[in-house]
Amino acid sequence: MSIAADAEPITKGGIYVYAVVRNDGAKLPRVEGIGGSRVDLVPCGDLAALVTRLPERGWKVKRRDLERHLGVLESAFADGTILPCPFGTVVESVDDLEDALLAGRRSELLDGLKRLDGRVQMNVKALYDEDRLLRAIVASDREIASLRERTRGTGADGYYDRVRLGELIAARVEARREDDGRRLESALARAAIDVVAEPAGGELAFSGSFLVARSSLEEFDAALEDVAAAEQPLLRFEAIGPLPPTSFTASYAGM
Repeated sequence: MSIAADAEPITKGGIYVYAVVRNDGAKLPRVEGIGGSRVDLVPCGDLAALVTRLPERGWKVKRRDLERHLGVLESAFADGTILPCPFGTVVESVDDLEDALLAGRRSELLDGLKRLDGRVQMNVKALYDEDRLLRAIVASDREIASLRERTRGTGADGYYDRVRLGELIAARVEARREDDGRRLESALARAAIDVVAEPAGGELAFSGSFLVARSSLEEFDAALEDVAAAEQPLLRFEAIGPLPPTSFTASYAGM
């Protein structure tokens, strides 16, 4: 998400919501909230929300605030299960927060918290060595290999052949990316509960988030190591986690 340093205020007053938690002795995060403000807990029955009260003069979105938002989620996640809200979630008042969310969607939110108990998010990216990918495609495709050879040193006379060559390579790369993405997702999903794949492009072969039981983290790590070893040197893997399960609250987080 790109945030301009001088963005206009997105709201004046109101309640900024970070996450929903159980109201069972939940602790306040040990970090500052957006705008450097404090984070409060608004209880409502057996649920509570982590919030910051926004100033009446308005709130300008800063890049640092996205970091603060994530910091609040990580701090709260260290103490227990949370249902994260998207960055920028604002309600008009505490009454709206309680009536429309905490009380109004109580059953749904409790189900969401139960689903995420003992579970974490692992973010995984697989990136191509683009030179190796191109060589592999040329070596495995006679049409591309022949056209590539025919266009060597042809200058302006080979313009249309070079255009055709570029189109063929782009199509083969995209087909390879789709096949690799499905295969990698399937291999890692065996050690996960759920997965959310993101669009890939450029050097990215696959990018996705996996919902993993804490008790299965070693199994997931082992699966990732096996996949990475099998795919080298064509693919390089990056993994981040355990993280709060921000990618797995879409059905609850229209908050």
